[in-house]
Amino acid sequence: MPSASSRHSRDTRVLVTVNALPLAVGVLLSCSTPLGEISVYGRLTLGMTWALTQLVVLVGGTWWYEKRPASSCEPAPATATAPRSAGSEW
Repeated sequence: MPSASSRHSRDTRVLVTVNALPLAVGVLLSCSTPLGEISVYGRLTLGMTWALTQLVVLVGGTWWYEKRPASSCEPAPATATAPRSAGSEW
């Protein structure tokens, strides 16, 4: 079973890779104005479609990354929940 740090490192690499690929394509599209102006549907252009796709990938990837540790098999860290009396000292 992989350790928590190696799993976290792998998850981080996956998140960065998944978001870096659409970003790289977006940069290429921004360098070519005629390519980004291609009409996809009505006034919706390829550049706008790609920007929306990038946003969806970013939000979905971040949601996956944040949800991933919560669904792992590791127990939650223990917290001090000892009850204190009203007049107790620190």
